[in-house]
Amino acid sequence: MPLDLPASPSLSRDDLIVTDANRAVATLIERWPDWQAPVAVIVGPPGSGKTHVATVWRAIADAHALADPLAPAAVDLDAAQSGRPILADGLSPEKLDETALFHLINAVRGAGGTMLATAATNPSAWPLRTADLRSRLRASMVAELGQPDDALLQAVAVKLFADRQVSVDPAVVAYLLPRLERSLPALAAIVDRLDRAALARKTSITRPLAAEILRAIEDEQSRLAF
Repeated sequence: MPLDLPASPSLSRDDLIVTDANRAVATLIERWPDWQAPVAVIVGPPGSGKTHVATVWRAIADAHALADPLAPAAVDLDAAQSGRPILADGLSPEKLDETALFHLINAVRGAGGTMLATAATNPSAWPLRTADLRSRLRASMVAELGQPDDALLQAVAVKLFADRQVSVDPAVVAYLLPRLERSLPALAAIVDRLDRAALARKTSITRPLAAEILRAIEDEQSRLAF
């Protein structure tokens, strides 16, 4: 029986795979802590890899991550006031505690610290009620993250398998990519299912196994649609 142990992805600076799709964001991470502004925002659509990049930066910077980015708490303010880097992964104008975020950004600035946030849209366009918060966010650095391109998806697939100490024929990866949703979470999910299936059957990951798992996912999605 295979052990249900979580994979431990490598999250060093060297593990940030760079292609045209994320070059601007990679440059932002590389330049930390020498940023032109104390607050930086990574903007990109769902599935583009914002959380992955933010997690890499958190490990590099030993950053304090907000438990709820929409409602910064006292513990977050304390961390910011101490000068520790702050991560707010998943900012959005909906249900945002504007006053709390404003005070958090002020604490970061006052302590000479840095803060990285991620969001699906550019905060400069958000319909915020708090004028001072709008001003703070408009003064932040913004790096845009596009949808993953083929080069990024292929490289990330190889890395995800390598993180699990699994060697996969490049032909299997080439077979998978055109048949998947073009997002990093979808790619991570299929790698996990393939690894679990191969462990359970005590076999390697092959194209027939990949085809079988893809069909199973399609069947599951079809059932959910009804």
